[in-house]
Amino acid sequence: MHPIRLGLVGYGKIAQDQHVPAIRADSRFELVAVATLGQPCPGVDNFRSLTELLAHGPQVDAIAFCTPPQGRFALVQEALKAGKHVLVEKPPCSTLGEALSLIDEVGRAGVSGLFAWHSRFAPGVAHAKAWLKGKTLKQVRVDWKEQVRKWHPGQTWIWQAGGLGVFDPGINALSIVTDLLPGALFVESAVLSVPGNCQSPIAASLNIRTGAQVGVRAEFDFDHSDNEQWRIELQCDEGVMRLDAGGALVSIDGVAQSVSEEGEYPAMYRHFAQLIADRQSDLDLQPLRIVADSFFVGSKEDVADFYE
Repeated sequence: MHPIRLGLVGYGKIAQDQHVPAIRADSRFELVAVATLGQPCPGVDNFRSLTELLAHGPQVDAIAFCTPPQGRFALVQEALKAGKHVLVEKPPCSTLGEALSLIDEVGRAGVSGLFAWHSRFAPGVAHAKAWLKGKTLKQVRVDWKEQVRKWHPGQTWIWQAGGLGVFDPGINALSIVTDLLPGALFVESAVLSVPGNCQSPIAASLNIRTGAQVGVRAEFDFDHSDNEQWRIELQCDEGVMRLDAGGALVSIDGVAQSVSEEGEYPAMYRHFAQLIADRQSDLDLQPLRIVADSFFVGSKEDVADFYE
């Protein structure tokens, strides 16, 4: 069986740092074309648009989307109408309505789709899911604090409407929490800190509860320079599990646990290949729904302007 011929739309930082290395290391895929308005991707055919790639490029079986969420909906629609499998970086779209529509369109197209919540593929997440089985969960604490200037330099789309601001990284934590905890989660309150010159928050505090009334407290900060944290702590009657480094490290009652050395993006592309082989899709929207609910019920506080 020949490898899945893959086209990539968007060749920014996340594509260069994560997608392309993961694709090229996986024999199940062959990266054959890239659509980008920026610098070209070495070693493959490059095109100025998805339309040009589909019309004049090499044959592709699947398309991976790494563009900003604003405007992505129409691009994914175009790929689906062409009968291509789709992998869509998080968050899949700017709105829930667009994302819900894509779920329907993937089904009608008869292809496989993946909304790529890459943090769910961090090596410690599967370990945590297994440990939680049969445990009595009491509360969850999330601290997701990083420096935007380091991880997203010059990416002004993050601060525009639909760019999500601090929820761009924060949704990674929410994707893990929603994977670990069964059932729906409900946002009870939120405080969104919005710089005067931005349209999306730079920090947020969320109070969430599960259907079983377990509290989840989440603190997100996108202007955190010292001791960056990507931590989720799960307190149970039977002990405390902590995920650190975005789920790459796991400890139980302070004792480090052994986990897989496979990275998030290689594991995610392995999952995508299996979905295509099984003619299945994985299009969960709960992380995006929690973000939307946070904007819906949250109170806004004005903070100092943000500058690079």
